[in-house]
Amino acid sequence: MDKILIVDDEAFIRENLERILGEDGYQLFGCDGPKSALQIAEQEEIDLVLLDLNLGAASGLDVLQQLQAVDPDILVIIITGYGTVESAVQALKMGAYDYIKKPFKSDAIRLIVKLALEKRSLQREIRRLRRRSEADLLEQANMVGSSPQLLEVVHQVEDVAQHDTATVLISGESGTGKELVARAIHNLSSRQRQPFIEVNCGSLPFNLLETELFGHEKGAFTDAHARKIGLFEEANGGTLFLDEIGEMDMALQVKLLRVLEDRKIRRLGGNRNIDIDVRVIAATNCDLSEAIQEKTFREDLFYRLNVFPITMPPLRERRDDIPLLLDHFLKRYSREFNRPVREISAEALGLLSRYHWPGNVRELRNMVERICIMHRNEVITPDMLPVEVRGPAPQQNVTLDWVLPPQGMCLESMVEELETKLIRQALDMTAGNVAKTARLLNLARGTLRYKLEKYHLLDESS
Repeated sequence: MDKILIVDDEAFIRENLERILGEDGYQLFGCDGPKSALQIAEQEEIDLVLLDLNLGAASGLDVLQQLQAVDPDILVIIITGYGTVESAVQALKMGAYDYIKKPFKSDAIRLIVKLALEKRSLQREIRRLRRRSEADLLEQANMVGSSPQLLEVVHQVEDVAQHDTATVLISGESGTGKELVARAIHNLSSRQRQPFIEVNCGSLPFNLLETELFGHEKGAFTDAHARKIGLFEEANGGTLFLDEIGEMDMALQVKLLRVLEDRKIRRLGGNRNIDIDVRVIAATNCDLSEAIQEKTFREDLFYRLNVFPITMPPLRERRDDIPLLLDHFLKRYSREFNRPVREISAEALGLLSRYHWPGNVRELRNMVERICIMHRNEVITPDMLPVEVRGPAPQQNVTLDWVLPPQGMCLESMVEELETKLIRQALDMTAGNVAKTARLLNLARGTLRYKLEKYHLLDESS
């Protein structure tokens, strides 16, 4: 049953409207002022408001804005007397559905109310279909969440997937799901049955990455004992995902730019061009505009990649998705490890929702996996959460002197000393393996090598 609120400070007007509309079976609410109107709107799911423009000392325009704050989709019909039509038109500009002038006829009231409620019903149906469409799209994209930030990304994915030659640049912090976005673009496109090839540009040195991407002919260099097909050729007809594009060597950036412009590649040691049909999707967790200023990334390549930019929001900016992600990972890992963990206590959920999540969704996923491995409880409680999520235990008698650098040492030197110790400790834990050390410290391999050289730690990594 449709609910109609009548707001008028004249009792006989309210009674007349209630009599007219009551015959059509609506559920009616009446009041004479703004305060009671807002209370009813907050307590009931009102479909339509008949609002007098002049409510004694109060303005109907002000009440209109207050009602819209309660429900942005609420429909309001303005009741106006002779000589106040200009104000009624102003109400229409502010979002009112329509207006009626006093005195009014019963048939006119019934008709305008019927049309307004039909519009309200149509709005609800559109909203329901949109929600179902978004849910289907999220499922197809293999993404979990319902926040406006994630839905915006999903709609961008849907849009660009239909144009399967456009290059895409996905930016965002580490762990936000950039690879997931790249796969979703591929899976929703006409290329979905063709290869999806990925390569991490920060994990390979220049020579190896060049060979991986372009391939080589037999005899191209000393160890080239046979022809090698590169990833561009392997991905032909499909998608090539270049992760950590900001770590790519400048010399290789020149070759990539030429490929994007000409849609041709040439194997190392080869003498002919090979046509390719590949959509390139690149991803980065660094600020490429800053890299351009520092002369470590080509500006022309940036604009060639940035045809369709997508930014993945960090988890702290889409906290509404945390409960849904927790439920998703709990179901996944409790089933995988045959654990009874099914729920999260309200206190634990509060801690998880307030946590900063520097590692984003990846950190959340790893935490749930670790809990499912270590615990057999049915409910996750705060004591099962990592200390960084629970927060450190309160310390007594902490003074400012404890955090200040020693006399004579500048803050920068103190930071470098601490960073050196952390890198050395990580090298010890990985037996000097640079790749494992980079993963342990959550650093790009190229960044770690720079720091190893800076702090003269190369011998310890050999």
